[in-house]
Amino acid sequence: MSSLNYYSNCFKNCNSCSKDNFFNKDFNTKLLYSSPLMINKPRDHCGVFGISTPDMEYNIAHELYLGLMGVQHRGQEAVGISIVNGHNKIHSYKSRGLAAQSLNQELLKQYWGNAGIGHVRYGTTETSNILFAQPYQFCSNQIEYSFGFNGTIANYMKLKKQLGEKGIIINSNSDTEVVANLFASLSIGTKDWIEIFRIAAKFLDGSYSLTLLTPEGDIYAVRDPYGFKPLCYGVVDDDNRIKNVVASESCAIDAVNGKLIDDVKPGQIVHFEPTGNINKETFANSKRTALCQFEFVYFARPDSIVDGVPVNKARENLGINLAKEHPCDLYNTIIVPVPDSGRSAASGYAKESGFPYEEGLMKNRYVWRTFIMPGQKNRENAVSEKLNPIRSIISGKNVVLVDDSIVRGTTMAQIVSLLRKGGAKSVHVRISAPPIKAACYMGIDFPSSSELLAGRMELIDKDNWIDLVRQKIGADSLNYQSIDGLVRAIGLRKNQLCLACLNEEYVIKSASELQNLEKYFVRSRDRI
Repeated sequence: MSSLNYYSNCFKNCNSCSKDNFFNKDFNTKLLYSSPLMINKPRDHCGVFGISTPDMEYNIAHELYLGLMGVQHRGQEAVGISIVNGHNKIHSYKSRGLAAQSLNQELLKQYWGNAGIGHVRYGTTETSNILFAQPYQFCSNQIEYSFGFNGTIANYMKLKKQLGEKGIIINSNSDTEVVANLFASLSIGTKDWIEIFRIAAKFLDGSYSLTLLTPEGDIYAVRDPYGFKPLCYGVVDDDNRIKNVVASESCAIDAVNGKLIDDVKPGQIVHFEPTGNINKETFANSKRTALCQFEFVYFARPDSIVDGVPVNKARENLGINLAKEHPCDLYNTIIVPVPDSGRSAASGYAKESGFPYEEGLMKNRYVWRTFIMPGQKNRENAVSEKLNPIRSIISGKNVVLVDDSIVRGTTMAQIVSLLRKGGAKSVHVRISAPPIKAACYMGIDFPSSSELLAGRMELIDKDNWIDLVRQKIGADSLNYQSIDGLVRAIGLRKNQLCLACLNEEYVIKSASELQNLEKYFVRSRDRI
């Protein structure tokens, strides 16, 4: 038996964690494409949080809960926590649903510890199996740790094959399990986590902002060399008790009354020692970075600061630029946002245009975000449950409807229809993001170009595709933000952002191979 085979049963020494058998993400199997219409690729967009204090008599479980509530918008399908309590053992818990539903006070009392990490998950496939939840707790005869990450490892199938050739049996088609086994295999040569991350980065091609917890109470925060996903850290000074905090977004640090120190830089490791010390190491340098522009358009919470940029301000700037580029000069016009994602941009549009800002759509706050919901049918059914037009505001008015993006187009078509039924004289759609035309391989649920409305219409008519989109959503006019306008609004340089879903300029090495696989399966589907 190979010396690495013991990793095939990585949970044999763990009593408190569940096996993480993820859904099939193998592009080479027909299972993924068993339906002619099934070309949505599994992708995760999640949130991570971690907190530790050197005071072993203090329980951080409640702050862990508050932090996960702070990043709840990044994933609503499942939640999990891992905690250590000074006895060199990790205790983990995972559950379907929201943090507020799963992590009640009675449960938190059972998970006592002074260091812990948590994860909220958005699964982009139809399934919601609890086995897919994180943190992922790994233990073998040689090593134990728990980690959670936001991102996608694009070359995970190649890594799985390489690990298999070394005798490491991986039980699922999960990039998370591949990463876990990669870390474990590297630990044979060194127990230094900084060195493990440094070597692992040479194999990993994709996006990852992760937190990792050791049984000794160390927390490591790691961001990939391109910085695709946000990650930041801060400190809480509470009654002279120092608590170090790491989170996907600064709003989660605010949630525990912490102070933002800095972002974890692309290619950087931030280490919270059990003593309370914070160490920083650079493990990779890239000539350019590639923070996902969609963080500023939609994903991040407006009260967050991402890589030094206030998200709300960036979204307001998007609206200002949009009004400059695509004004609406009709009499009796009002600016109406799609709540909640269009509010900041609509405010900017109203300020620049001089037309009144009106809340013309009432949102039912007990319905999930439709983009975040797994499954297209669920997204469609949720629109009418989620929004209702306010007739007294929109009746007889020319409505400029402002939203962040159009992905598949079904949601926007339903909203335009709702406004017309509510008495709007005309509906003019303004989108604060440029048209999304290409798939994402770095961790966002953007499907193939043939399912993206803008991409599909451009394939049909390259010169008149915007008008085809307009017809599909039923609007009187439609205009998008320009890429240059987007970059100006954010305030970062173009080479600091990932714009691949807008212009197909991918920075990861595996993208061209994945594009070719996508095109192959689209052609295969068309022949069915």
